[in-house]
Amino acid sequence: MSRNKILENNPGSTFEMRSAEKFREQTRRRKFLIQTFCRYLFLLSLLLTSVHCAASQQAASTVAKSHESILQEFLVQFDKVSARGFVKTLRPGDTGVGYTLETLLEIPENNSPRGDFQGMEIKAYRDSETEFDDQEKMNLFLKEPEWLDGLTAAERIQQYGYKDPNGRQAWYLSVTSRKNEAHLQLVVTAQGDVLELHCNNVAIAHWSLKVLEQRLQEKHAHSVFIGAESREKGADEEFWYKTVTWYQEPSAKRLLELAASGDIIVELRMHLRPDGSARNHGTAFRIRKHKLQTLFREQKTVRPVLDDKK
Repeated sequence: MSRNKILENNPGSTFEMRSAEKFREQTRRRKFLIQTFCRYLFLLSLLLTSVHCAASQQAASTVAKSHESILQEFLVQFDKVSARGFVKTLRPGDTGVGYTLETLLEIPENNSPRGDFQGMEIKAYRDSETEFDDQEKMNLFLKEPEWLDGLTAAERIQQYGYKDPNGRQAWYLSVTSRKNEAHLQLVVTAQGDVLELHCNNVAIAHWSLKVLEQRLQEKHAHSVFIGAESREKGADEEFWYKTVTWYQEPSAKRLLELAASGDIIVELRMHLRPDGSARNHGTAFRIRKHKLQTLFREQKTVRPVLDDKK
């Protein structure tokens, strides 16, 4: 019996076969659409990867270019200041060398977490400090740790602090990798990715490598360190700003290595007010000056200005 006869004698079979053919056709179409869509996604991913790589390269080039551009703008201003020779300090004391320079550069005094001059950090020091002996320290940044002791700031000062000459309960101490008189110590974990603050061999606070890397990039992605010749003392002190060293690409891993060797100093700076509340001036990270260059991957001396006025 022919296929047509069978279909004529079995209307139900005709419906089933047509349904099966329709299903197969729909399946073929779905398969084709899926294959086409997958090819489209593949091509799109290739395109996006290419665009991302190009954008990353351009961004890296732009950042490097902007750093160089910012440095050149700074040097134009610096050369004008240096050309003045000796200038009288605008603030007596240790901070006078930096405050005077920033005032002459018309940079307002600030506590910004980022750099002073268009994101570039400026640090000034007296040339008497350029020997960088082990006792000389330079500020890097402020960064509070993540506390692990479960105490409030006021409770912490009460527990770990002391009575200062003003009769206040205070906690002002310098901490390095060597245990101090208060049994405080900096410890880098065995994995090398966390800096811990220990008290009596127990971790009471820590900073992760990621947090320190972020803080370094905020404050010191690129920095200039200005050396000044100084004479006289106190309110009569004078500065002649002469040298500029440009540093780029700080490394948090190197920071932890320096902490382990005792060349990073963390300074706790807090006390209780009369009403019992805590006053925290910020936890400061400082570095021994002769180790400064170790912290950065790149450095370049971009000035000395010739000493032809003496």
